Amino acid sequence: MTVEKIGPLLLRQLKKSGLSDDSLPSDLETWKNFLLKIEKTYCEYDEARQSSDNVLAVSLKEMELMQEERAKLNADVLKELNANLSLVLQASDLGVWDWNLKTNQVIYDRRWCEILGYEPNELVHELKTFQDLVLPDDIDRVMSLAGDYISGKASKFDVKFQMKHRLGHWVHIHAKGKIIKFDEAGKPLRFMGTHSDFTEEVRAQKEIELQKNKLFHQSKLASLGEMSAGIAHEVNNPLAIISGAAELLTKFKDNPEKFNAKVDSILKSCLRISKILTGLKKFSRSGGSIQLKPTNLSSIIDEVIVLTEIKSSRAATPVTRESPEKLMLVCDDLSIEQVLINLINNAIDAVKHNNEKWVKVSAFEDEESVILRVIDSGKTISHEMEEKIFDPFFTTKKVGEGTGLGLSITKGILDEHQAVISLNRSFPTTCFEIKFKKMGANLGT
Repeated sequence: MTVEKIGPLLLRQLKKSGLSDDSLPSDLETWKNFLLKIEKTYCEYDEARQSSDNVLAVSLKEMELMQEERAKLNADVLKELNANLSLVLQASDLGVWDWNLKTNQVIYDRRWCEILGYEPNELVHELKTFQDLVLPDDIDRVMSLAGDYISGKASKFDVKFQMKHRLGHWVHIHAKGKIIKFDEAGKPLRFMGTHSDFTEEVRAQKEIELQKNKLFHQSKLASLGEMSAGIAHEVNNPLAIISGAAELLTKFKDNPEKFNAKVDSILKSCLRISKILTGLKKFSRSGGSIQLKPTNLSSIIDEVIVLTEIKSSRAATPVTRESPEKLMLVCDDLSIEQVLINLINNAIDAVKHNNEKWVKVSAFEDEESVILRVIDSGKTISHEMEEKIFDPFFTTKKVGEGTGLGLSITKGILDEHQAVISLNRSFPTTCFEIKFKKMGANLGT
């Protein structure tokens, strides 16, 4: 290598090495060793290289080393990811299944087996194991949904069903899954997913429903208690009319006109008693699951006005209805009676100290809804109070005068009907407004 070529190469490497021209070596041996190092490390401007194949070989070697490093790194990352995934699955309490769609082999992990009370080695890892453990009433639905998803008819696989525990009881399972592998033609090969046990949630929900039904019944009993004091008086009035008319029947036996009038009076009084007792009998039935059916809302209002008439009469607060004779609503009639009795009783109590006392029940429909309103002559409820009135046990009444359950139960009933209750502040007085979906709308039940 000539001095002319050494100079530029040296200066180039000096710059790369962070040295200056003042740092040049003084003896020949140092120069030689330095240049050999440069040649070996950088392979630049060296006439001693045999061919470009040298460069290619070195490059390939470097790439191979880089790939080995990357593979090692990827393996470490994958190992860490798997460890993290395992921790996530443990924390979430999910069981994992992995279904080979070609062979119908299904791998169930330890947690999947534990949910049903088994050890992994106690179950055969195949589809039939799953099918045999599913509740017979559920299996056709589950497999149909899985088939729809695998074939592309459904966008997801998300289903709830029951499976038999090793001890004999049924476990509520929530399953989710996803296709994770396809062949070259796009045909699904591998279907993987999770199982979660939500049996405790179902039990808790049943307990909530039980307590709700108890509160519902207690509210009914409270309403009946308010009405019971006047029932005897209410029934005695038509009984007195019947008794008096019966005594006069013999006197008017020769006067057909007066005779028939007394008979009509007796029949009307009997009908009045029958209407009162029928309403009380219906209303006193224990609360259960709602049964939605087409019902004439105006008839419900009329029945409720009869049932609340005792209280309204004693409070000198007339209750009137303003609605068409036939206004159909899909509802549970007994539940809506409960709602109206609660609202009317509250309205009567709210205006009992007013100079002007009245309650009006109105019902009508628009394009989308059937609207029911209970309006009274009392001042409107404050915004602060409005936020609390539907809370359980919240009441503004004196101790012993109210349970604080009426409006809470009312809202619960209306939630089941997918109806909305609110205060309509366009009125100068208090107006509770309920909006129901019209007949033909999907109530989701």
